Amino acid sequence: AESEAESQKSLESLKDSPKPVLYLSLLGLVPFVAVPLAMAVQGTYCPELAFAQVAYGAVTASFLGGMRWGFALPENSPAKPDWLNMANGTVPPLLACQALLFKDVTQGAVMLMLALGIALHYDVSLLPTYPRWFKKLRVVGTVVMILSLLATVALKAVLEGEQSDDRKIRENIN
Repeated sequence: AESEAESQKSLESLKDSPKPVLYLSLLGLVPFVAVPLAMAVQGTYCPELAFAQVAYGAVTASFLGGMRWGFALPENSPAKPDWLNMANGTVPPLLACQALLFKDVTQGAVMLMLALGIALHYDVSLLPTYPRWFKKLRVVGTVVMILSLLATVALKAVLEGEQSDDRKIRENIN
């Protein structure tokens, strides 16, 4: 009952989000979810879609790092533009850039999950002044992004194997 109450409280704090922030954040998750959904519906792994998802994720991780800079730079901000805050805003984009350099999209997706997880840790643990609703929104968004990337990686493993088996069968028939 206690975890159910906590879950309800989390949803309530999301309702405290300013509507533009909530709706645009949720809308920003659509490209993450759409990729594995499209592959699952079609029953085909599409490497171009997987790379597009990783590329969009890299942009998102860079945006999250930029938010950190934007939060720390104003004179009256509780976070100061010191080495720690500025570095914390730079690490996720650097990891995201590295994610784009891998030949295999699985490695890129794993690197991106690391970047997103680090960005979440920075936002939730290291900046206690963020509002509760923002932290909850960041957790929900990161969970959806990481689960979507994991779904794409899983579909790659399953569907590429099936496509390879289908090719072998066709080659044996011919």
